[in-house]
Amino acid sequence: MVDVFLFLADARIPLTSVTLAEPYLLKRRRIYVLTKPDLADPEMTSAWTGFFASLGNRAFAVNCKKGDGLSALLGELRAMKAEIDAKKPAVLLHRPLRIMLFGPPNVGKSSLANRLLGTTKAPFGAKPGLTRSSNWLKGRGFLEILDTPGVVDTSLVKGEAQMKLAAAWAIPDNRYDPEEVARYLVGKVCGECEPEKYLEEYGRNRGFMREGGMVDFERTCKTFIQDFREGRLGRFTLETPDEWEQQTTLTRGE
Repeated sequence: MVDVFLFLADARIPLTSVTLAEPYLLKRRRIYVLTKPDLADPEMTSAWTGFFASLGNRAFAVNCKKGDGLSALLGELRAMKAEIDAKKPAVLLHRPLRIMLFGPPNVGKSSLANRLLGTTKAPFGAKPGLTRSSNWLKGRGFLEILDTPGVVDTSLVKGEAQMKLAAAWAIPDNRYDPEEVARYLVGKVCGECEPEKYLEEYGRNRGFMREGGMVDFERTCKTFIQDFREGRLGRFTLETPDEWEQQTTLTRGE
């Protein structure tokens, strides 16, 4: 049904994003799109795009909200369209390039669809799960896009992968423990800091106090997570290409 997959991965957690969705995809005709690069470490995003290229797949970092990086992706898609058209007999009518967007929930699929098509036809929002069904979308003359819901199953994800998905808001808020995720993120943001003390100081500085001078720890943790999601703590990437290599080695039993 489609000519190419655009595989969207949150630039902060590319490995987790790909690991979740990999079983659903064919290897051929795949382009990786690292979304939310404005929230990730720019050097690490560059390392990830280079790593995907080393695997034989083009990769682009695209800010789906602002459109940064979109022109390079469009250029690649136009080149693919020209390549496909060149192989068709002249008597056949040229049709649009058919694309499927795929990736974890809340990674920016509908936002990217709107950017690519130059329309606002695809519904999107700040919470996971807004797209409810698959739809063909048309806009620019050379593209048709199959927009899909976040069909990647995250219900059985546990451990560190669950915390990363929670940090990226790829799972609903009722599916994780905010205190556990906040403590995990402190280690990524602050390194050697003691999570409990760091979060207490963070809550105190934000004025999240209860009667008796105690820090409202639940509110502190939820706010800390949201501040990470929105980039107010800085730009952080939670995974490196080296971890991909390590995971591959373990899978092969080397």
